[in-house]
Amino acid sequence: EYSVGMKNLIFLSAQVVVFCTTLSVVLSFHVRVETTSRQNNVSRTRSAQHVVFANRYNEVSSSPVDNSVSSRIDEAIPFLGKVGRSYADNNNAWEQDVDKLHELLHQTRYHHSTIKKHIFNLPINERTNDGHHHEDGQSLEKYKYEYPFGPTYVRPIAVGQSIDLRQFIDVDSTTEWMSSLQVLSTLFLLSSTVPLSLFTQVVVGGGDTLDLLLRLGLVYLSSGGDAYDEDWIVPLVHLFPLQIPQLPGTRDQHDQVKDMVFMTDLHPNVLSVTSIPSGSDCPYEGAEEGAVMYIGPDSIALVHHLHASLIAFLNNGNLDRPVFRVIDVCCGSGVQALATLGMLDLLRNSRLELAQVDIEAVAVDVNQRALRFTEFNARLNRLEVTTLQSDLLADDAVTSIEEMVGRGESKKFDILLANPPFIPTPNMVSDDAALSLRETNSITNNSQSYGLFSSGGVSGEDCLCAIIQMAPRVLRSDGGLMGIVSEFMNPPLSDSDEQDCVLITKLEQWWGADHDVVASGVLFTNEHPLNSQVYAQRRALTDDSHVVSLWLNHLERNKIYHVSPGLLFVKCESEAGNSNNTTGCKIGSRLVPKTSNGSIWTPHNYNAVECTMKILSDLYHS
Repeated sequence: EYSVGMKNLIFLSAQVVVFCTTLSVVLSFHVRVETTSRQNNVSRTRSAQHVVFANRYNEVSSSPVDNSVSSRIDEAIPFLGKVGRSYADNNNAWEQDVDKLHELLHQTRYHHSTIKKHIFNLPINERTNDGHHHEDGQSLEKYKYEYPFGPTYVRPIAVGQSIDLRQFIDVDSTTEWMSSLQVLSTLFLLSSTVPLSLFTQVVVGGGDTLDLLLRLGLVYLSSGGDAYDEDWIVPLVHLFPLQIPQLPGTRDQHDQVKDMVFMTDLHPNVLSVTSIPSGSDCPYEGAEEGAVMYIGPDSIALVHHLHASLIAFLNNGNLDRPVFRVIDVCCGSGVQALATLGMLDLLRNSRLELAQVDIEAVAVDVNQRALRFTEFNARLNRLEVTTLQSDLLADDAVTSIEEMVGRGESKKFDILLANPPFIPTPNMVSDDAALSLRETNSITNNSQSYGLFSSGGVSGEDCLCAIIQMAPRVLRSDGGLMGIVSEFMNPPLSDSDEQDCVLITKLEQWWGADHDVVASGVLFTNEHPLNSQVYAQRRALTDDSHVVSLWLNHLERNKIYHVSPGLLFVKCESEAGNSNNTTGCKIGSRLVPKTSNGSIWTPHNYNAVECTMKILSDLYHS
């Protein structure tokens, strides 16, 4: 995981200290805090605490027990196939258990703002019911502590590191939810094991809660044999809390939020594999499925930027039909579709016309495991989504969607969202549905670091091209919106570069002109993209000069000279709005300036969101 173009960021690996009201330390966590000058200016007094964090880190990591999940991954892999599966003999019992998990997370306050404040000791926006209004739709200054919407600043502990909760948790504390929150955050955010005896003693529900997590396949028990000679609870997934604030531009008497939680597979730094053996109920032996992507800077960037501009999109006549439809392509955990449903759910309280509209969501992925995770997350967040297994690179991808939702303009989607695989990985068979690796030379083992959710073919553009080609066939022709987060190869190097930019030409050609759907869009990329040398070094995931050279040669063979993270938004235009009688798609480009807060994907960079929000508002009303 990395963020592009963030030279001013300081990555601080530290133990984050949580203070009780008596100022005694109750817990220390290993966390990567991405600190910028903005954060330093806002909270200068925290510098003394950072020293304490580092000291606590050295103290805790010297524990005689390595309780990282990374050190147990070979033992854990056989259990991973069960994750997300409903109970074969009793689906009602599975639904009831997911509902119980929802209640447990609510009871223990497993919400991002609570975790951010009480676990990681970071600033939050304090909420009041004082009649405050969100009238300013152009400034996000008041939202700055809302970003990021989830704990993207947390890094799981690595092999050889330890968090011994017994040193920090007050087992006699009367604040039951706090002890439970500490244990659950340790398990599902930091990928650290927890002693069985401590879990049953301090977590709400004790043994019953453990049985629930075991039935759902979220944890397993590992026998003793360590320095403490006891059993350990080992997490098999991340539970990522996402807190969506009220949308900018709304008028609401309360600062309402939508608290959500998403189950994903473990971060690649923990999981160490890209394919996972299917469960015992798989119809064919030896089958494997792709891992489901964790929620990283790219995932949350699309959520942030859509959230800021959604009101402007809805105000452009997009609620004048009985059904509002959203489709999430390459859905993974379903975060884009479900987060959008969460935003619309928030708006129901302040938009009467939205309360009268039915909202439907479809999530599409080639990976059956991703679809199971999406269904789990929909149930966990008490939302509804329809899932569809489909290979975007197959000729019948659009047909399979039409067969599910129906044909005709009235069945098309209002919003299409996608976070497709985008890494231009060497030695990939990019037209294979599973993007299989071929063992052709010594880089193969390195390439296996990039699996189904990350490998975008040799050019990185296979899925991006397929999504843009399908968009005019599945989006409403009179105002449908496509939003894609991706890395873009050879982006414009200046705002005046779009006329001669090969990338812009490709995007417009992929949209095509052999249909009646006219569209206009904007591509947002960083002011300072990475050159191929730097990109190769980062993607090689090693300092081995031979491997770096193989990556660099691969980029040069495919004429990839610069790479930038970015966002692409395209809006379909009605015939009435097509005053120039043009055909196809016209895409402009905008470079997002680098600020002290970082660049376009920096999770806490609300300046980047402000930049795109203003431009998207103009796009929606063009």
